[in-house]
Amino acid sequence: MKMKYAFAVIVLLLLTACSNEKETPSGMKFTVVKAGDGVLPKPGDVVMLDYVFLDSKDSVWQSSKKDGQPVIMNIADTSNIQFENGLVQMLRMVSKGDSININVPITDYFGKIIRRPMPPEVDSTLNVIYQIKINNIMDGNAFQDSMRIESEKKEREQLALDTATIAKYLAEKSIKATKTENGVYYVVTKPGKGANATAGQKVKVVYSGYLLDGTYFDSNDARVVKEKNLQSRGTLEPYEVTIDSSPVIRGWHEVLKQMNKGSKVTAYIPSTMAYGPRRRSEIIKENSILVFDMEAVSVE
Repeated sequence: MKMKYAFAVIVLLLLTACSNEKETPSGMKFTVVKAGDGVLPKPGDVVMLDYVFLDSKDSVWQSSKKDGQPVIMNIADTSNIQFENGLVQMLRMVSKGDSININVPITDYFGKIIRRPMPPEVDSTLNVIYQIKINNIMDGNAFQDSMRIESEKKEREQLALDTATIAKYLAEKSIKATKTENGVYYVVTKPGKGANATAGQKVKVVYSGYLLDGTYFDSNDARVVKEKNLQSRGTLEPYEVTIDSSPVIRGWHEVLKQMNKGSKVTAYIPSTMAYGPRRRSEIIKENSILVFDMEAVSVE
């Protein structure tokens, strides 16, 4: 009786293991190691996941957690299934909370899953393993709303930090500046003539840009370029900006509306009105406050 019972348990376990193995329309097999809530994504949904990608020698090639970059994938219309690789097709067959393993020969990984030539230096005898955790599945519109709300929250927090830093800097330097509603501080160093520039007008600008610590990163002023040993990115001519239209940082549009023909200002621009969390260069890092000396040569 005990042998029959033990045999029955083994059969049950094997059947359960087999039932957790699934196959995509393209033939890629994967195993659901731990099942989630069972609710499959719909076209228009967004799947959020983390993964570890390693080979059969336990060498980790990539890890979303290590990189700090969880994966976000959109589920396309069903008409796209035939054009998707196995990994993308698999996302249509998973649910929130699923833990998934994919174990395939590396030749199949390159040939059938990502459909790219295998680099000659890669060991063709290896297997590759994806260990995937489905963290969440959301309606695409709801996801976009949540991302927008989170982005706006982070921007408000960063703006508060930046304006406090600028205000402290100005106080320490005994600089009296005017603050706009979006947190840009500016000092008029030379008054101009006529009305201030408005949306749609073209303003030709001579400028020099630097950080609060005095590190210069750009200028079209020949004197500054020579003095600071800068590499000019173009001809040393006034730069024309169409207010609220030209692809310059938002802070520039804000400052130019405070300027008239011939005026000069020094503007202190929070990162939220500049490049935000993006790294622009080795000098302009993430969330950098920028300072610009600007002259409005003409306003038309």
